[in-house]
Amino acid sequence: MSIEGVSVAGDETWFRIHPPGLAFDVGRGASAQVGARDLFLSHGHLDHSLGVPYVLSQRNLQRPGRRTVAASADPPAAATRIFCPRDVVDGIAALIAACEQLERVRYSYEISGLSPGDRVEVGPGLAIEAFATDHVVPSLGYHLLRRRRKLLPELIGRSGEDLRELRGRQIEIDREIEEIWLSYCGDTGAKVWTLCPKLVESRLLMIECTFLGEEVRANASAYKHLHFDDLVEHAAELAGHEAIVLHHVSRRHSLDALRRAIFERLPQLAERIHLIGASDG
Repeated sequence: MSIEGVSVAGDETWFRIHPPGLAFDVGRGASAQVGARDLFLSHGHLDHSLGVPYVLSQRNLQRPGRRTVAASADPPAAATRIFCPRDVVDGIAALIAACEQLERVRYSYEISGLSPGDRVEVGPGLAIEAFATDHVVPSLGYHLLRRRRKLLPELIGRSGEDLRELRGRQIEIDREIEEIWLSYCGDTGAKVWTLCPKLVESRLLMIECTFLGEEVRANASAYKHLHFDDLVEHAAELAGHEAIVLHHVSRRHSLDALRRAIFERLPQLAERIHLIGASDG
């Protein structure tokens, strides 16, 4: 798996996840996301959602046989799929409609509202599941789920010849399992671990860390963002992740300052923590 993106609190946040190539949030619109058919918005704040019309416009420009509104009332095929919290659908649709009017074109898209627990298939053996987060506006996080086959425990250590023989006799030798491959929390406060207990099961966690330092501790509670102290308090919940990506750092803090804090206060996790800011990818 690879992650590309930019994330600066209040400025813009967008990510592209490979595989399957989907987008988590769209910032102000990035060319790297034009190839993504599926856009998952965590919430409606403009630093996460303003770029939706831009991405749709660019996809329209790069699609052969694009149509104007006057030419056809029907959008072309291969529509971009946009998913967001149910309470955000009308606002995003209005934003898109205004931009269609400005450009005198019809974008090719479908928009769907999600609630915690809803699932969307995004590729062979891959699905997105929405989960509740803790923010000042309607918001969601997203689990990327991966289904795969796993050898039955009682057959571990058996030779390939034995396994082929069992298959030949129509005996099941494996079972399908589902794992949380990645979890993206969007913007959230510290209640996210209570709202989504399954978060600890994720192999790779993408979680914000907006504030650092005692002087801005109250800001985290007021605006429902995470302070570095929240991560320290939840170190036990973070211990099971194979990798942790911290993002959405306020411009008042440097990534170097955050790195120093990690090595000083979360040394047991330091080698598993990665940071994404304005130009990291």
